[in-house]
Formats: sequence, structure tokens, C-alpha cells
Amino acid sequence: MKKSLDTDLNKILKGGFNKKTEKCNFIRLFLAAAAASALLAACSSSGSPANSSSQAAQGAASGGAAVTEKDGYKYVSPQDAIDAAKKSDVHVIDVRDWKEYSKGRLQNSLWNPIFPLEDESLTQSLKKYAQDNLNDGKDIYIICNSGQRGAQKATGVFKDAGIDESKIFTVEGGAKALSGIKDAFTTSRIDEGIDWKYTDGKDVLELKDAQIVDVRDPQTYADGHLEGSLNASLKEFDDTAAQTAFYEFSKSKLDPQKPVYLLCYSGNKCAKTGISILKDAGFNTDNVFIIKDGAKDKDISAAFVK
Repeated sequence: MKKSLDTDLNKILKGGFNKKTEKCNFIRLFLAAAAASALLAACSSSGSPANSSSQAAQGAASGGAAVTEKDGYKYVSPQDAIDAAKKSDVHVIDVRDWKEYSKGRLQNSLWNPIFPLEDESLTQSLKKYAQDNLNDGKDIYIICNSGQRGAQKATGVFKDAGIDESKIFTVEGGAKALSGIKDAFTTSRIDEGIDWKYTDGKDVLELKDAQIVDVRDPQTYADGHLEGSLNASLKEFDDTAAQTAFYEFSKSKLDPQKPVYLLCYSGNKCAKTGISILKDAGFNTDNVFIIKDGAKDKDISAAFVK
């Protein structure tokens, strides 16, 4: 094609520019030749149109979640965070304060607050938590109030803790975006991915000075309970106020270094909720036990006092 255009140009040049039409033809051929040369140069250098090399490939996090980048931070979508929280290959960390977190949270998310941001003790606590629990090569998805200040500070804390920066992502829009997705947030804790640990009532009764928490309602507790046990009701197990009261109770009344035994009506929902809250309060769930069958256990009920 290039050779043909050169031949035509030579013919016109040799013939002069006596006619207006010949001048027009020369201009047309000159422009065509220039365009063809540019196209050939682009194809010969890359084997494909030049602009294809300028298209950046979109990144991906664990599980194929699409990633966008802005101002040095990497973002995943709220839906990808919901999907990730159902699995065990991603750490979904909620850094909001308890007041906001307790109103609704992603099931299986991990709570470690960074708010208020000026509280340096929270910064140090989050850093230690990251060093002890998050430096395992898994991706980390951060949930804050809106996907801005809290997540940005948490990102810095994780980096200071030695976490690979390529593993740290912010959930775009934060809790505000997640709360707009139906059933994304919940106050129920009974289906958490926790390794629930059970113990027989007779074994608990043989322990001295055991740390026993009765999570039944106050009236039922008053009608009969284990001597020395403490009462912190979780009868309304998915109620925000009840969970907050239990959280505050655990921080002020329980020793996280000693085993905790939870006694509920039947050894199910209320006790599981208690363990999930204790996990948020910093207790090791390997050291927290549900008394099997709860108050229905014959050995337990026989030992009740008023």
C-alpha cells in the first residue's frame, strides 16, 4: 500500500501543479500516505493497535473480588465484603465503635475498633491484634463508617504492624453502603463460624471457683441458679441493648485469663450469643464453654439454690 502511494505522489510531482484538481489530488494522497505510515508504525512496533497497550488491567483480591484504586487505597465492593465474610479465606475487620457496630454487623466479621481516632490506646490495640491474628497472608477487608477516615487509619496501622500492603482493602462506602443492602447487617450471632465448645454439667460442678455466667432472665435466675454464678441476661439474644449490657458486664466483671462457663436455658442460642460477644471483648473462644443442655441438665438443675 505504501509503495503504491509513493508511485502516485511521484507522478503528480513530475507533472507539476497546472490544474486545481491535481493540487487537490496531491493533498488527498499526501494525507492518506501520512495516515498509512502512522498505522504501519504502530502495528510493526506492538503487533496490535497502539492504544491497546494503554488499557490498565483491573486488579483482583481473594475470591476474584474486583479492586479499584484511589488516592493510594484499594477498594472492594460491599457485596464482595458480604460474600467474603461467609468464607474463611479473608479477614473482614470492622473498626467502628461499639455503639454503631452493635446496631448491625456482617456475620462472621471481626471487631476491633479504631474510633475515636484520637485514642492512641485503640491504635496500639489494633496494631497488636493485627500482629497476633492477621499476618497470615490472607486479604483484609476493612469496614468503617463510610470507607474513609477510619479505614485509612486502620490501613496505616496494619502496615505498621508488618502486614503486606497488597493484602489490605477498604470496603467502599463502609457501613453506610452495607446497610443499604437487604439483610447484609444482622444482630444475630448464633450462626457465627465459631468452634463452639461444650462441657458436661457434672464436670463444671466439680470445679472450684469456676467463672460461671448464667445468661437466663433475672427472674428465672432468682428462682434457681448455681451458687456463685453471675447473672447477665441474654434472653433477648439478638437485642442490641441486651448485647451491649453483656459486653459491658464482660469487661467489668469477668477475667479473660480464666475459663468462662455459660449457662442458658438449653445450651444453645443465648450461650452462643454470649460467646460471640466475649470474642469481641477480647476473650479467647477456646477458653469459653457452653454447659451442655443448660438448665435442662439434671445435675445442674439439682444443684440450683435460690
